[in-house]
Amino acid sequence: MDFDQIYEEYFDRVYYKILSSVKNPEDAEDLAQEVFISVYKNLHKFRADSKIYTWIYRIAINKTYDFFRKKKINLELNEEILNIEEAVDLNGSIIVKENLKKLEQSEQEVVVLKDIYGYKLREIAELKGRNISTIKSIYYKALKNLEEG
Repeated sequence: MDFDQIYEEYFDRVYYKILSSVKNPEDAEDLAQEVFISVYKNLHKFRADSKIYTWIYRIAINKTYDFFRKKKINLELNEEILNIEEAVDLNGSIIVKENLKKLEQSEQEVVVLKDIYGYKLREIAELKGRNISTIKSIYYKALKNLEEG
């Protein structure tokens, strides 16, 4: 498969995946372009141990992570992230900033990334370099604590 085929087949998919995280079309476009510049430069390194989209997706995750880090929206929870007054979680209830502060930091981080920034649990696990079952456990424990709190 040559680069032009890869670009045509996967660009839109990568763009919309990035857009779901960064929530800004211009930023998503820039990041998707960066992803495919990296694909172009490193295509000779692709070993076909996995599907090409899996490799491209990993590059996209890394570029998105770098984007947030540069914007000082670290994946480590900080006051800037908590400057969100409220957000709706999966169960339709409202998560208030004060309730988030009652959670442990790891729980806060996962809840904010999932319910406010829209990451999937699998993406959070990849970004944090942790097992998906660990992230699920943290998330569901946090939801339970929010319900009790």
